[in-house]
Amino acid sequence: MKSLSTYFSPEFGAAFAQAIPDLRAQIGMKPFNPHSATYGVGGNTFRAYTGWRKSPSFVYRQWAEGKCTQLDPQSLARKLKTSNGFQAWHEELAESLQSVWHKNQGRELSFAHQHKLIDLFVKWLSSHNFSSPSLSESFIAHANCALDSQTLSKLNECLSMALPLSRPSMGHVHCKGTYVFCQDHIHAFSSHFGGSRLLFDYFAWRGGG
Repeated sequence: MKSLSTYFSPEFGAAFAQAIPDLRAQIGMKPFNPHSATYGVGGNTFRAYTGWRKSPSFVYRQWAEGKCTQLDPQSLARKLKTSNGFQAWHEELAESLQSVWHKNQGRELSFAHQHKLIDLFVKWLSSHNFSSPSLSESFIAHANCALDSQTLSKLNECLSMALPLSRPSMGHVHCKGTYVFCQDHIHAFSSHFGGSRLLFDYFAWRGGG
């Protein structure tokens, strides 16, 4: 079996590697305010969240505000020093959001919708300055990439269009296995060229992608 790296696009790999300093510069730059209008998730994303009894954006932002008002940067920095620590925190966020969602909406989010919101929330946090360089570095090292049409299409381009999907989207993330498969492929490409999954997310959305 061929190594995955044989499918890496030299063109996109070079572009990603060249962009890394600018991508890293976007991490930890904004002043943090626990009260936000979006918490990193806009109306375009919520248009895919249909059929709920309450506004999905309201439920998400209420949950996110609660997390942000309780956030202790120094404690979080210690927790996220390792990959296992980050994964445990990521799972805690996902379970917390699911619990709040079920309480407000009467049913649970799909795996794809649940983790899209969590990964966008973490990406939003990563852009803010918590006066903790180690926390910013932990976000860069361990955070996942939010999976949507933009990032999945960019992944396919970076894999020389090896994935048999012409228009990949969040809807193709049917389960945890699909999610992990995509995160692993993003990690393989991004780490090969000196980056990470989070930086790949920023790269995919750079200048509209």
